[in-house]
Amino acid sequence: MAESDEAFGAYVGHDEPSNLFYSNIPGSGNQMRWHLKLPTDPHTGQGEVPRSDKKSFNFQLHPAFWFGMAMCDTQSDPNPGNRVACTPDSNSNIFDNPDPTAPDSISKHPGTAFMEMQFYPPGWVAWPAARVAGGTSCDARKWCAALNIDSLSRDPINGTLLNPTCQAITGLEYVNFAFITKNGRTQAPPNPVNSTLTTFTPDPKKDLFMNSGDNLLVTLRDTEHGLRIDIQDQTTGEHGFMTTSAKNGFGQVQYAPTGTSCNNLPYDFHPMYSTSSPHTRVPWAAHSYNIAFSDEIGHFDYCTGSTPIPATEFGVDPTTGNPISCPTGNFEGVK
Repeated sequence: MAESDEAFGAYVGHDEPSNLFYSNIPGSGNQMRWHLKLPTDPHTGQGEVPRSDKKSFNFQLHPAFWFGMAMCDTQSDPNPGNRVACTPDSNSNIFDNPDPTAPDSISKHPGTAFMEMQFYPPGWVAWPAARVAGGTSCDARKWCAALNIDSLSRDPINGTLLNPTCQAITGLEYVNFAFITKNGRTQAPPNPVNSTLTTFTPDPKKDLFMNSGDNLLVTLRDTEHGLRIDIQDQTTGEHGFMTTSAKNGFGQVQYAPTGTSCNNLPYDFHPMYSTSSPHTRVPWAAHSYNIAFSDEIGHFDYCTGSTPIPATEFGVDPTTGNPISCPTGNFEGVK
């Protein structure tokens, strides 16, 4: 929540602490390789929870962690509608001067998206319930991963937004979403106009599942038809990948502030910058940077007390559609 320190006397809630990677070497802003060991969970009996407030399951600590990268999207904030060209993998896209009359004014910045290569821990409410109640697990015991590209359908220069009819379909901040698959093909349309329930439903026959403690090699690189991400599980020998190409169903939401149209524009999403620095920004995002690793925290807390928590599907109140909250008389946290 906003200003939680004022409401509770301390910070609570969602946060995304990040490690940023800066380099002036050409290519450092669009190709890289990460070595990653997936976290493990504490050992408990079947159906039990950790018996110490110093131990938690991974889904309690973070619904996801991710590697990030700025991307070209000429239908996104700050200049949607393809008003400003975006040259992939190029620092010619740097416009961050606050002076509106300057040649490098931020008002001239090409439309930008932000890619998050997300990893999801096991054991919690399964996808596709994430769209309803925040559950992001693919399996009771195995990890999975998905490529997300977030765009913002807003024009801050002219003070307009995507038309309400299309917003009802895609959202204002819309997402291209695809699980990392074993054959590199999306299991359903990833773009927000044409996505289906299958887009957000993990398929163990098609998607790359990984074990806690596995050692991974994660490679990001641009290709002729978009960013490609490979995950090589060096523990099991399994491999998955995904390319953000129009052929794979990735696309932009055509910016239409008036009327009721809602069109997908097939699009190869490419990295925006050549390098990574304080100047290689995503102007509209809370994450106003390029290359990063982030851990999403603050999505889970214990509810302690004698009043039972209502057992509902996906943890959602069926009468209101709101998530079930900690009942009055109980308290959030543990003693």
